[in-house]
Amino acid sequence: MVVNLVVLESSNIMKSLHTMISGTLSIIAVWLVIRSLRGIFRNLPYIALDKYLSYGFIIALYLQLIFGLILFANPGEAQGSSGVQDAMKLASKRFWPIEHIVLMLFALLIANLGLIFSSQSRIDKDKHMKVLVYYMIALIMIAVSLGAN
Repeated sequence: MVVNLVVLESSNIMKSLHTMISGTLSIIAVWLVIRSLRGIFRNLPYIALDKYLSYGFIIALYLQLIFGLILFANPGEAQGSSGVQDAMKLASKRFWPIEHIVLMLFALLIANLGLIFSSQSRIDKDKHMKVLVYYMIALIMIAVSLGAN
């Protein structure tokens, strides 16, 4: 009984961390979108804060991946108590272990491409534009994967 209690507590901690990082990711994303739009329309320079926010966005996505995979590795919590075979039979329960992770990986890839392309650009307006476009695509993918459940 003690082992089950410890697993339950660690699972709740992982879910809480996953949720807190998600909130942090949302705050950074809104801040990045606002700064990028202001940078594009007002021709503001791409300063160190913009770069740190971009890195913060990517780091939060990687942390989400780590904690999401930890939650996924615990089948009782990730797919419900019915087990992996039963979860694969039901389309609504199949969503989280397969489609959610695939969409999150693609969102992480798109965001990384945005960071790479924006850092290679020489013009500040282009940097803001690339951050806005690639990170918005990643955010839309995240929203679709969360909203489809």
